[in-house]
Amino acid sequence: MHTTPAPKQPQISSCQWLNSVTPCPQWLGYPTRLSLPINLDWSADSALPEIGSRVHIHMNGFGPAVVRAYFHADGYLGVICQPDEMPDWYQKQAPGVTLGHFFGRELEPRRPHPPQQPAQLVPNC
Repeated sequence: MHTTPAPKQPQISSCQWLNSVTPCPQWLGYPTRLSLPINLDWSADSALPEIGSRVHIHMNGFGPAVVRAYFHADGYLGVICQPDEMPDWYQKQAPGVTLGHFFGRELEPRRPHPPQQPAQLVPNC
């Protein structure tokens, strides 16, 4: 049986990649976007929040939070946030973890996709 390890506290770099030729590694928090790869996708419709700003994490009931750092993973830009209070289920799953990685889409309310209309057949004339 394969078990998934419990989440660990995200790490935030202390600017060691500033002015470096090599961008910071994936999933590592960074206090500025200067050394992150260019052309990262921010998956939200809203603008990227600034460090220190308050956001609402709609995914899985995390709720209000403060943005502490930026990170990147697989071509996407994300934020490391400190929720005001971790959900009960998360506290049980990852005791002591106070920060989390979140992508833009997770900071927006869920919008169901409209049902697709069936394709209309056009007779050959």
